[in-house]
Amino acid sequence: MSETEPQSRSDSLVTTLDQFVDDDFWRSFTALELDVPVTVDFYLHALKHGLFPWNDIGAPRMWWSPDPRAILFLDDFHISRSLAKCIRNRQFEITFDRDFENTVKGCADRAQTWLDPELIQALQQLHEAGFAHSAEAWSNGELVGGVYGMDIDGMFIGDSMFHYDSNASKVALAYLIDHLKACGFRTMDCQVLNDHTESLGAKNIPRSEFFALLDEMRNSDPMPNWHLVR
Repeated sequence: MSETEPQSRSDSLVTTLDQFVDDDFWRSFTALELDVPVTVDFYLHALKHGLFPWNDIGAPRMWWSPDPRAILFLDDFHISRSLAKCIRNRQFEITFDRDFENTVKGCADRAQTWLDPELIQALQQLHEAGFAHSAEAWSNGELVGGVYGMDIDGMFIGDSMFHYDSNASKVALAYLIDHLKACGFRTMDCQVLNDHTESLGAKNIPRSEFFALLDEMRNSDPMPNWHLVR
């Protein structure tokens, strides 16, 4: 959930789907150029192995697994005084999954984005399949901010957020964090640390620890799940 581009491409390589079934392979690099259709099955496979797409539109599709990895432990989520006041004043109506499509399109509405039509379509299909979700902020019936991400094997992947009104995305995120806690989640993958996510409480951890977290969540009983509200 970052706009800061990963800097090192020293481990970049081009491969094919011949290695699709090799789990060890998917954890062996930090960047991968892979020119294949982004189907739901492929996207899910990539996310389950810690990969996310990130490249300029028109550039080769890059899949990233950076080291270190930015993680937000949900109990560390920081709410500033101004944000707390905005939440208390109920400045926005917050909903979940009411308008996933336009939340993603809002995140793509910027000068540079990796969210090309193929990815947007794949995300919509992930949403329809129950894996991708959004929290939306509304003002006077208009969508003014939001955040979306994916529930993958007990880890919630915060992919992107946007706002047209000040604090709209942050309020949506605060409600999202509360919902995730109620569903049993403990962590959110923020992918790459930037000043914004760091101010909210995210921090870098070694990629090896990130994979350990993935495995721990995948094997937990019960596994955290967006639809499981305790």
